[in-house]
Amino acid sequence: MEPSAPSRTRSWLVEGYRVEADRSHQTLCLSIPAEGGKDEDEPELFATLRDARLEARMVSASLLAHKAKQFDDGLVAAVELAAQHGAGRLRGKAYLLETWLASLTHGAPAIPAALLLSAARLGGAVRDVPPALATEAARVRDEFLADEGRSKPLGVYTWSEPLRRVFQQDRLLQTPLHDPGQVEALARVLREEAAARTTYEGVLALASRLTSPPDMPDLTPVLRSLDRGQVQVGRTHAIFPPSRAVESDLAMKLLDGQPIPEGFDLMSELVARIRDGSVDLCPTAGSGWYDYQTWSLEPLVAPERAPEAPRVSLDQRYREHLLELFKGVLALARETHVKQLAIPALSAPPFMPRRPRVEIDVLPELAAEPTVSYFLRRSLGYRLVRKALEGAFGADALARIERLTPEGPVALPLSEELARIEGLFLGAAAAVAGDLGMSLDEAMDPAFRAACALVGLLPDQDGALGSGRGREHDAEAFRRWSATEDPDVGRDARMMVPVFHDLERRKTKAWVFLGWSAQRVLVSFQQPPRVRVFAPDGREASPPEVEVRYGALTHDVPYPVMAELYVDRLLDRDELRALCDRHRTRRAILAALRVKPQPFSA
Repeated sequence: MEPSAPSRTRSWLVEGYRVEADRSHQTLCLSIPAEGGKDEDEPELFATLRDARLEARMVSASLLAHKAKQFDDGLVAAVELAAQHGAGRLRGKAYLLETWLASLTHGAPAIPAALLLSAARLGGAVRDVPPALATEAARVRDEFLADEGRSKPLGVYTWSEPLRRVFQQDRLLQTPLHDPGQVEALARVLREEAAARTTYEGVLALASRLTSPPDMPDLTPVLRSLDRGQVQVGRTHAIFPPSRAVESDLAMKLLDGQPIPEGFDLMSELVARIRDGSVDLCPTAGSGWYDYQTWSLEPLVAPERAPEAPRVSLDQRYREHLLELFKGVLALARETHVKQLAIPALSAPPFMPRRPRVEIDVLPELAAEPTVSYFLRRSLGYRLVRKALEGAFGADALARIERLTPEGPVALPLSEELARIEGLFLGAAAAVAGDLGMSLDEAMDPAFRAACALVGLLPDQDGALGSGRGREHDAEAFRRWSATEDPDVGRDARMMVPVFHDLERRKTKAWVFLGWSAQRVLVSFQQPPRVRVFAPDGREASPPEVEVRYGALTHDVPYPVMAELYVDRLLDRDELRALCDRHRTRRAILAALRVKPQPFSA
């Protein structure tokens, strides 16, 4: 029988004998045995996890990450449309653009009118303006659209025309502004229109919390200087600046101002620096959701630093499996935030037959891969998102927004879905912690507790994290979810996302998610639990009456397959998936991507 809640002790019955296994001092070993004749460099690829048809006795971290990816994409799509047109207390970016353009007739000609008009028209607005301005706006628009690296919608922004428009509008509004007069004029309009200023600051705060802080100044410093009766304009500002990312910061630090070495691999450099501690992923007070998503993946790169490390022993091949998981999930997370992130330009137990002697088989149980810290951190990231959205739109408005999918909205309030997915990851952490023989509090290291404080949580309080109904409830909900077929799990996640542009080579370095592969993971006891067996009459039984045997289990565990390479042209999801379906293997797909592809027909 299954335990009703995560616990250090598990008990079950075998032929009337009650077996108790104390897991408080057990250690599990996870290894990936070598398979003869298998080409490690050419894994079998599956477009979706459903295509892999794997026996799911242990929920993989990949499956949960894929579920999260589908939720995250739908959340971002819904929030983008709400932030564009307004919802609750947030009036929206369309209102801001109209306010700036309306100032043209009120003596504010210094604003970057052509940029604003072009962005407004890309966003779907129609406005009559003087012919000269319309001509200049058309030039700005055409120049922008000719640069696919900036203007080509990727990710969820290909789902619908409104999302395409938002992508192109906002990407254009990330354009750096170097004219102090234009920057000052934009800030003065906001200062004179209180509702516009509140909306502008709300849009910036939402972008910062949903992704990460900006990588260049916005108009806020100028606004504050005007409040002091001064005018202080920096060298560069942007209306809606892109957000920074740890990988972008690292690329700039390593590569800016010098030739990019042949064979340079940004992902490998990032991994090395996370491991040696020179890149610190711990969230700060200003961190956004993408920062939390990145930080949640740290235990996959350095599992020996995770609080659950003493409970598990990982062989080298399993550590490599976790590394591939890190790479793939980070690439998927980056694509969710593709519009906002800056792209730097650089140069069950088996049947027991009845025998004369009662044989007790004790098997290592894992409800999911033993990445407790990853699950905990991912759960906390969703609490950050919930607070950011409630702050931007209001709790009542959030209850009226629905997550989007390519087929349409999900018939469930986003507020409820956020609570469910936060609870799903917390439930996974609680269930696995119990399987490892540790309490969930033991998995909450100082870094996690500090991050909880940043979002105003006391993690020791049951119900503070997750669905709000307590860890036991969330663990049971996770176990129920793992036994069902979630439609999000069957979705195709293959995609390409840019990470930087190499000016010297005139190519873009991209991360490409090619699909899924699988490995067989052996889970055994390095140190078994302490087992006691009680006979039907209540006395403690011992050999030769009973024999306790410790066994092992194998699990087919999926992992993401990604690559980093230079491309001449960015492919959206449909284009990349068509190419993958034609070439089928990792080697053939990458070879095709290295050849300059022609534009795909619509």
